[in-house]
Amino acid sequence: MGKRNIFKSTLIYFAGNVSTKIITFFMLPLYTKFIPAADMGTYDSAIAIATFFASVLFLDIGSGIMRFMFEKQEEVDGKKTAIYTGLAIFLCSLSLYLIVAVVAGLAFPFEYFVWIALYGFLLTVNTVYGYVARGYGYNLLYAASGIASTLVNVGCNLLFILVLKWDYVSLYIAQCAAMLIHILILECKCKILIGFRPRFFDKQLFKTMVRFSLPLCVNSVAFWLLTSANKVIVVSFLGAEFNGYLAIANKFTSILYLVSSCFQLAWQELAFSKDNNDLQSVGRFYTKAFDLYLRLLMVGLLLLIPLIRLGLTIYPNFIDQSYADAVTLIPLALAGAVMSIASSFLGSIFGGIKKNGVVFISTLVGAIVNIGTIFLLLNPLGASAANVAFLLGFTSAVLVRTLVLRKAIGLKVRYWYFLIAIPVYLGVAYAFDRLNWVYNLLILLALLLGACFVMRNEIKLIWYKSRNKRSKNND
Repeated sequence: MGKRNIFKSTLIYFAGNVSTKIITFFMLPLYTKFIPAADMGTYDSAIAIATFFASVLFLDIGSGIMRFMFEKQEEVDGKKTAIYTGLAIFLCSLSLYLIVAVVAGLAFPFEYFVWIALYGFLLTVNTVYGYVARGYGYNLLYAASGIASTLVNVGCNLLFILVLKWDYVSLYIAQCAAMLIHILILECKCKILIGFRPRFFDKQLFKTMVRFSLPLCVNSVAFWLLTSANKVIVVSFLGAEFNGYLAIANKFTSILYLVSSCFQLAWQELAFSKDNNDLQSVGRFYTKAFDLYLRLLMVGLLLLIPLIRLGLTIYPNFIDQSYADAVTLIPLALAGAVMSIASSFLGSIFGGIKKNGVVFISTLVGAIVNIGTIFLLLNPLGASAANVAFLLGFTSAVLVRTLVLRKAIGLKVRYWYFLIAIPVYLGVAYAFDRLNWVYNLLILLALLLGACFVMRNEIKLIWYKSRNKRSKNND
C-alpha cells in the first residue's frame, strides 16, 4: 500500500468515523438526562466485562485473519483460506464462550445478563467482519456500514428511551441491533457465510493461526487490565454512580480518537503490507511518522481542553446537572487518551515488523502500573484515580515501546516534547476547572498561535503545494 492509498484509506475512514463519532457524541444530552449516573456506570462496567471475555476467548481472531489475508493474497483463494481457517478457530472459541456465559449467568445473575452475553458475541462477529472487509479492500463499504449501524443505534435509543420510556436496557439492545446491521451489510459484500467451502480450510494454517493468535489472547488480558479494569474497580469500591461520571467524561475523548482512529486504521494496513526488511529505512520512516503524530496529538490535546470549556459554557445543558461531577474529569481523560493513541500507533509498528511479543510485555507493564496506581490513589482522589492510573499506565507502555523500537529499528523520539507539553497541560487543565470562559478563550487563542509555530513546517508545505497547484491550474 503506497502513500496515495494510505491517504485515500485515511479519508474514507475519516468520513465514516466523523459521522459515527459526531452522531454518538451528540447523544450525550439524551443519555445524561434520562439515564441515571448509577445505571450508566453499571452499563459501562458490564460492557467492559463482556468485552473482556469476548476478546480473550475468541483470541482476537479478526486481527489474525486480516494478517494472513495479506500474507496469502498472492495465492489462489489465499484470502478465502485465511478467512475460513480463522473462522474454524472462531467456532471452537464460540463453544467455550457459550459454556462460560451459561456458567457465569447461573453463578452471577447480572441484570439483563442475556443482552450482555449477546453483546459480547456480536462484538466479536462484528470485529471479524470488519477485519475481513478491510482485508478485501472494501474500505468505503466498511465506513458506510459503520454510519448505518450508528444511525440504527441512535434510532433505537431515541425510540426506547424517549418513546417507550425503557431504562438502560435500551443501551444494550440498541448496541446489539447496530452491530447486527453492520454485520448484515458487510455479509452482503464479503459473502462469508454463503461463500463457505470445506476446501478452504487449511489444517497447517490452522495451527499457524492458533500460534499467532494465542499471544494476542494473553495480550487481550493485559490490555483489558490496562484499559477497562478501572471501571469494574470503581464500581466495586466507589459505586456505579462514580463510574457513570467516568463514562461520560471519557465520551469527550472520542473527539481525539475520532481523527486518530482514521489514521490508525489506514496505518495498520500500511504496517502490515510494508516491506520491513530494510530496518534502517523503516526506522527513518517510522521516526518521521511518529514525530508528526506526537506533535499533532499534543497540539490537539491542548487545544481541545479550553475549546470544550467554551462549548460547555455556550451549551450548559449539553451535560445534565446530575452529571456535573463528570466535567472535572475531562482534562485527565483527554490526557490519558493521547497516551493511549500513541501507544496504539507504536503497537502497529510492532505488528508490521512481526514482534508482537513486545506489545504484550509493554502492555503488561502498563497494566501493572495502572492497577497499582488506582488502588494507591483511589481513597485520596476518588474517581479521578482511574484517569490518573490510565494515564500513567499508557505512559509506561509508550516508554517501553519507544525504547525497544529504538534498539530494533533505530526509532528516535524527541522526549523533550513532553517537558514542554506537561506544564502547559497543567496550566490549561487548571484554567478549565477554575477559571471562567474569558480566560479559557484567551488561552485558546494563545495556544492556536503556539500550534502554528509547532506545525510551521507542515503548514508551509501545505501552503506551497496549494500555491503550486493553483499556479498549474491558472497556466
